[in-house]
Amino acid sequence: MAAQVSGLGVADYQEIVESLLIAADHAAGEEVAAYRREIADRIGAALDTLPPPREALEAVKGQ
Repeated sequence: MAAQVSGLGVADYQEIVESLLIAADHAAGEEVAAYRREIADRIGAALDTLPPPREALEAVKGQ
């Protein structure tokens, strides 16, 4: 299943990943915790495929 979300920035997705990991740490069962960690890992992996932010590229060019 795929989801398409618009209107959020990278920082928002990073917050979602962090929230999922915290929720996994407090899950009632290990199965739920593993599922939440898997979702967080998949979102994190997708974020890793994005190009660096423009500000980061400009900072490298300015050095």
